[in-house]
Amino acid sequence: MSRASLIRFGAIAAVLVVWEAVRRFNLVGPLLLASPSDIVAAVVQSGPQFFRAFELTALEILAALALALVFGIGVGVAAGVSRFLGAVSGPILSSLFAVPLITWYPLFMVWFGIGSPSKIAYAVVSGVFPIALNTMNGIRHLDRRYLVYGRSIGCSRLQLVFRILFPLALPSIIAGLRIGLALIIIGVVVAEMLASVGGIGFLITSYRNIFEIGHVYLGILLSLLFALLANLALSAIERRFTLWRDLQASVT
Repeated sequence: MSRASLIRFGAIAAVLVVWEAVRRFNLVGPLLLASPSDIVAAVVQSGPQFFRAFELTALEILAALALALVFGIGVGVAAGVSRFLGAVSGPILSSLFAVPLITWYPLFMVWFGIGSPSKIAYAVVSGVFPIALNTMNGIRHLDRRYLVYGRSIGCSRLQLVFRILFPLALPSIIAGLRIGLALIIIGVVVAEMLASVGGIGFLITSYRNIFEIGHVYLGILLSLLFALLANLALSAIERRFTLWRDLQASVT
C-alpha cells in the first residue's frame, strides 16, 4: 500500500474516531448527530429495507438522467447550431433555470401521482436546463472553421453534429451534465421526502418522524454514495472521450 493510501485511510479513521467521540461524550445531542456505531446498527437492523429503497431511487435517477440527456442535448444542439433558436431559447432556458422548481412539484403530483413517474418527471425538469444551456454555449463558442471544413469534405448535417460539433463540445456538455446530475439526484430524493411510497427519501422522512437518527443518516450516506459513484463515472467518461484534447495540448 502506498504512502498516499495510508494517509488517506488514516485521515478517514481519524474522522470516524472523532465523530464517534463527539457522540459518546454527548458534545452534540442525539437528535442532531448520529454516531458511526448508530449508522452501523441501522445497517444491521434495516439494511435490506434501505438497499431496496436505494435500488428504487437509483432506477428513478437513471431514468430521469436518460430523459434529461436526450432532451437537454437535443435542445442544446438545436439552439447552438441555429442562431435564431439560440437567440429565442437561450433567455427562456436561463429564466426557467432560475425558477425555484420545488414550487412546481405539487403540479407533478397532480399530473403523475405520488409514485415514481412524478419523481422522474420532476427530476428531468430539474436537470435538463443546465445540460441544455451548457450544450448550447459549448457549440456556439466553437471555432466555425470546423464547420467550414466539415462542409468542404462533404459532411451531411447529421455528420457535422455527431462527428464534429458534439465531440468538440463534449467538455461543456459534461460540465452541464455534472450540474444536471446533481440536481437530478437532489430532485428525486427531495420529491421522495415530500410525498412518496418508497425510495431513500421516503425512508429518511419516515425515520426522521420517529426520531431514528441513525437510520436518517444511513439514508443520507446512501444518497451521497450514489452522487459519488455518479461523479466517478462522469470523470471516467470525461477522461475517455477528451483524451485527444490532452494529447493535442501536449503536442502543441
